[in-house]
Amino acid sequence: SLAGAPMFWFSGPLTEALGVDVVLVLSLLAYVIRFLNYAFMKHPYHALLAEALRGITFAAFWSSGSMYAHKISPPGMSATMLLIMNAMYGGLGQSLGAVIGGKLQFNF
Repeated sequence: SLAGAPMFWFSGPLTEALGVDVVLVLSLLAYVIRFLNYAFMKHPYHALLAEALRGITFAAFWSSGSMYAHKISPPGMSATMLLIMNAMYGGLGQSLGAVIGGKLQFNF
């Protein structure tokens, strides 16, 4: 998204200033705010705030998560750690979210 591109640019200095752990926590809190906004919005225009937060949530999470995976990986295993992180986020996380969300939507 348009909001994500600048955040990817500034995520490096932000992570250096605050630390990887702090940026990860802040990005996850931004996800909570974003999803709560979606859950309780009364008008379609309220989604604009959530979409603006997408840049902060995804870009900050992905860049700091990549840095954290690199930091904790054993020597020579950085690519493997990034692959595991990508599999958990894009594979397991999104798949489970779609299945569980679909079941909840169907039942309620």
